[in-house]
This record gives sequence, structure tokens and C-alpha cells, in this order.
Amino acid sequence: MGALLFLVGICLSLAWHEAGHMLAARAFGMKVRRFFVGRGPTVFSFRRGETEYGLKALPIGGFCDIAGLTSLDELSADEQPRAMWRYPAWKRTTVMLAGPVMHVILAGAILYAMALTVGLPNLSPVTEPVVAATSCVGTVCPAAEAGLRAGDRIESIGGTATPR
Repeated sequence: MGALLFLVGICLSLAWHEAGHMLAARAFGMKVRRFFVGRGPTVFSFRRGETEYGLKALPIGGFCDIAGLTSLDELSADEQPRAMWRYPAWKRTTVMLAGPVMHVILAGAILYAMALTVGLPNLSPVTEPVVAATSCVGTVCPAAEAGLRAGDRIESIGGTATPR
């Protein structure tokens, strides 16, 4: 089961990466012919609009076929004006960087989700002794009511020793 989940995670990560390239290319008006996850024989595919989407048999990569990725690509007449190589260098660079940027976004989302669900480590342990007399707010002194006095040290909580 763990291996299958790992495989699914890899496929989703690859799809996320390629989606970055595809979304950036489309945002600039470039034609995206195909969007596939994996390599090898096609498991299934479908066409939506001008793009063919699909899954290949081996989860060892993926690709986003943008018309005119290089000036050597064969292009149909309708693809000529939307060929990637015709766009300014900054737009081509943005499209190429969009995949890796998606990984940074994914890493941030995973870390954020982990912080919300698992929590964050306490990186600044309390090293100062607890002083009951100065912990009062107005006339309410919870520490004093619990029996703590000035100079007392908390050495354990629930049987677990506190750091010194």
C-alpha cells in the first residue's frame, strides 16, 4: 500500500509540475498540443479543446507539448503564430520556470498543512524560573492560587521532566 501511495504521489507531483508549464504557456497565448503524465505506451487519453490529456504506462516523467518549443518543430499553419519560439525571451523563460516554481508552491503547501495538523516544534524553551508573584494580572493570581510561590521551580509536568 505504501508503494502504491508513493507512486500516486510521484504522478501527482509530475502532473503538478507539467501543469505549471501548461498554465503559463496558455496564459501567454501559446498553443499546448498535449499534456501527459508518464512515459511509454498511452494508458488512456482524451481531448479537451485543442489539448490532448493523458496518462502513460511508466510514471517516470511527463511532458507538456507546446507548439514551437524550438524553431525546428514542425508546425501546422494555425500553430505558426502561436509557436513558443516566436514569443519574447522573458515569456519563454517564464514558461520554462513555471514547472519548478510549482514544486516550491507544493512544498510550501505541504509544510503549511503539516504545521496545521502536526504542529510546530517549540524552538525557544523556557529557561527562566517561574515567579508566581509577578504573574498576577490585576488581582487575579492563578499561579498563587495553584500553590506556586516566588522562587518555586517547575521540575516536571505529569511526570515528565522539564528542560533546565
